[in-house]
Amino acid sequence: MRKILVLVFIFTGSFLVHAAIPAENICYDPMIRTIQVHKEADALSMPLIHLGSEERLAFSFDDLGPDLKRYKFTIQQCNFDWTLNEHMDPADFIAGWREENIDRFEYSYNTTVKYIHFSAVFPTENMSPKVSGNYLLIVYEEEPYRIVFTRRFLVAETTPLTLSGRVVQSSLPGVQQMSQQVDFLVNLNGFQINDVTREIRTVVQQNGRTDNEIIVLKPRFSRPGELDYRYDENITFAGGNQFRNFDIKSLLYQSEYIRKILFDTMTQVYLLNDLPRTYKQYTFDQDLNGRFFIKNEEHAENSAIEADYALVHFFLPYPAAIPNGDFYILGDLTQMQLNDVSKMKYNLSRRGYETDLLLKQGYYNYLYVFREKGRVRGDETLIEGSHWETENDYSIRIYYTETGSLYSRLIGAYTLNSATR
Repeated sequence: MRKILVLVFIFTGSFLVHAAIPAENICYDPMIRTIQVHKEADALSMPLIHLGSEERLAFSFDDLGPDLKRYKFTIQQCNFDWTLNEHMDPADFIAGWREENIDRFEYSYNTTVKYIHFSAVFPTENMSPKVSGNYLLIVYEEEPYRIVFTRRFLVAETTPLTLSGRVVQSSLPGVQQMSQQVDFLVNLNGFQINDVTREIRTVVQQNGRTDNEIIVLKPRFSRPGELDYRYDENITFAGGNQFRNFDIKSLLYQSEYIRKILFDTMTQVYLLNDLPRTYKQYTFDQDLNGRFFIKNEEHAENSAIEADYALVHFFLPYPAAIPNGDFYILGDLTQMQLNDVSKMKYNLSRRGYETDLLLKQGYYNYLYVFREKGRVRGDETLIEGSHWETENDYSIRIYYTETGSLYSRLIGAYTLNSATR
């Protein structure tokens, strides 16, 4: 995995010490579960707020450890490509305090797996971002060097820019039936840019994935007041397939795709064997494009603390292990990361790939993705197939790094859905 480093500023008196960590969605403590970061009051939204607005991010997590701990958080500004912004001190991008306490916590209630649920919002009265751009939320226990998890989020500016576009069948020879091309036009509406080629970078992302996102160095055409990204074959993605799903909002009955539910030391959920969809005809099935939501529908009043945990078992039949790569479970249930947590192992006796994940009650989406060793991008087409008709969300972010500026401004953030023709 490509490691992108940021500096975490550790305050010891009046001195700054720094430590290098990747600017990625990573959980460093196995006792921390169900990390969620989204716009307040919208659990399925992307983690984005607008600079100077009343919008806030809500973030939460569960600590499965036996003792109550004291958690704090800070933020770090990054460049458009999530590399360290080495030119800015915290005072340049943070207004107010450099860290905040996470004081809101509740103990789980009527659950077999005990946990403490922590939650917070950002910005706060004491701490807010000064500038737009990419940010890393850093949550740590007591001292900044004891990091428990990091999550990316975005702060966009409110600008006159507008975007119109659509997702179409790819024009690339040989992949038209399996790929989608993202065509869009940005109207600047009076926003002044001196050098489009050097100062504008555009990032296109599919369903929140980071492994296959595309960084566009320049528009196909630029005219006075317009940036034209239409008919650019380089902005092409595999369409993939609708996400698989399973429902564990109730652990009392077997919903669709669940083979059995058992209880020993904790609840064990065994999913039906997942079969390849490589050559199956595309059929639309409503999904959450990789997201999940937490819910206990067994008479719970507050699912945040009344939803239980279960060990969910995944199995993908496959005739033999592939030596040059690995299979992963991709979705927000694995923080959209291809890493050791989401990696599956081959079981020779069962002739298939398997893994298990400890998950909180709710509704989940996921895909099986194969990644060759040494590569960053995963390939969902091997197991899931790929269709140009697939419904996907595409986020488009426009970054402006003005000549002489210390940071990349996020001047536009938009979403296109491939089902909108």
